[in-house]
Amino acid sequence: MTRIGVVIHGPAVIDSGRAYRVFEILAGIGEFRAVLGGTMGRAAVIDAGLEDVIDISVSQKPSESILNLGACCDVVLLVNEGKCVESGFAFGRMVFEKLGSFTVPLIQVEFTRSGDGSCALIPWTEMKDSLLMHALLVELEKGLGARVVQPSESRTCIEMKGDMVKRRVAGVRPGEYVTVNGIVIGKALSDEVCIVARGGEIIELQGGRMKPHGVEKLERVDLSTAIVRSGPLRTADVTPRVLEHKVSGIAVIIDHSAEQTFEIAKDADVAVTVGDDTTAVAGDLLTRLGIPLIGITDGDRDGITHHTHVPPGSVIIRLAPGNDDIVGRRVYEEIFGGKGWIEMGDRGVEWILDGVLGVAGGLVEEVVRY
Repeated sequence: MTRIGVVIHGPAVIDSGRAYRVFEILAGIGEFRAVLGGTMGRAAVIDAGLEDVIDISVSQKPSESILNLGACCDVVLLVNEGKCVESGFAFGRMVFEKLGSFTVPLIQVEFTRSGDGSCALIPWTEMKDSLLMHALLVELEKGLGARVVQPSESRTCIEMKGDMVKRRVAGVRPGEYVTVNGIVIGKALSDEVCIVARGGEIIELQGGRMKPHGVEKLERVDLSTAIVRSGPLRTADVTPRVLEHKVSGIAVIIDHSAEQTFEIAKDADVAVTVGDDTTAVAGDLLTRLGIPLIGITDGDRDGITHHTHVPPGSVIIRLAPGNDDIVGRRVYEEIFGGKGWIEMGDRGVEWILDGVLGVAGGLVEEVVRY
């Protein structure tokens, strides 16, 4: 039986129902194993009730997921739904270039949100003498109404010269926020935006307005391997599905690492989140896990998330502007003892909340309970 590996990337292709349609087609062809490539599709997988179909237990980049599946599958599909054809091709090429000498047949199934919502099948590996690849392409063409598009020599997204790295943001639109490894580093002012770094430090956002405070949070970054996005993380407005949660007596802190929320907080009873956007992104996933949060914010949310949810039982603390990072660091040291988690025992969530409010002191401007 044909063994098919499937890497699902991002929430859009899950929310639209197209990922499930791919599964229906594959079920009639062979045995498939699906995993989530990237981190931001987890909430969508849970909402769709597909966590038993799409493995979300491990956080891996799409290229890492492909390499792992390639070791046990006859063919691998990379399924994505991008903003436009250009962004889809750019994404696929960047993933493929990280695979090295990957020889297992690899097909990108690229849906587009814009225009007619068409589907392109992009064979990234050689099709020569691969009857399996040809047969699978025929079934996908027929079942998805797709067309086969050969990879073209598109404009490279990354230029490197000495210690200078310049990376173009594919498919960006004016007004969208640009993120690097989940941190907002600026806002696009045109559809031609490039991030420039020297010695691992971002120094310029060409075609956009840089956010120095966001860049400071990143410190040093390898632009050639960083996760770069533009626009909202998820646009679908859905009713969150909440998984069963077991009491553990553990509290964790999430400090500008919202994309790692699942790994950090899946076994916790409460999460302290530091930063406006971190609180919004982490809160959306924590809602699905049934875990409340204590958010430390200061009102500088950039709006990279739409239709986010706050877990019941949560408390969001708004501080005087510019103080969330400062208070967050003190909470990490004074309450968590310089670790990412602590045992609350029978002291409960209110003990953590009292501690955070005590550290924040007179900087607190508003406390909202949910």
